[in-house]
Amino acid sequence: MMRILVVTGLAVSLLLSCKEPYSKTKEEAKPVILLQPLAFTDTATLSFLKDSIEKFYPVSIVIAEPKQFPANTYYKPRNRYRADSTIKWLKEIKPDSAITIVGLTKEDISTSKSGYVDFGVMGLGYKPGNACVVSTWRLKKTAKSAQQIRERLFKVVVHEMGHNFWLDHCADQQCTMVDAEAKMKLDEITGLCNSCKQKLKIKRPA
Repeated sequence: MMRILVVTGLAVSLLLSCKEPYSKTKEEAKPVILLQPLAFTDTATLSFLKDSIEKFYPVSIVIAEPKQFPANTYYKPRNRYRADSTIKWLKEIKPDSAITIVGLTKEDISTSKSGYVDFGVMGLGYKPGNACVVSTWRLKKTAKSAQQIRERLFKVVVHEMGHNFWLDHCADQQCTMVDAEAKMKLDEITGLCNSCKQKLKIKRPA
């Protein structure tokens, strides 16, 4: 009887000692998202985004060192940067350790859309994909505070990341994935609807 009790106690002790390391391993297994500042130096906003995104999606956020836009992304006629060309470049510099890279900038960005060769956008991301880019340029209009701009930026970032994670635009006007349709709808957004949550596909490392 004494031998059985000793063995049982040892087993319990081993289980307890293994519990914490196992928890850390699961945490480290979260897919990594790289936030890439592009001519963007607002560290308070970057910190806000990191905390907010990690609460919204089951991912681990890493903030990269700031970079400048490559010269070939600049669209001189409108004094702004091409979002599609920027995404192509972001895909080239994305480390293998990250499943998606998010470019963040205060500069104006654009793409070809709705029959327009150069259509200004808040952000752009492809479905599926491993890169997207978001700008604060249009988020400042009508904003009443720096915090409101940050909250709008967060909503655009998780929207474009959602496209990378296989989500289409959603008809629910309060869903993160609603199509902006060149309008400011961000302040009414409350989060992903149940339908989009079920369709979400976040790739995890092997």
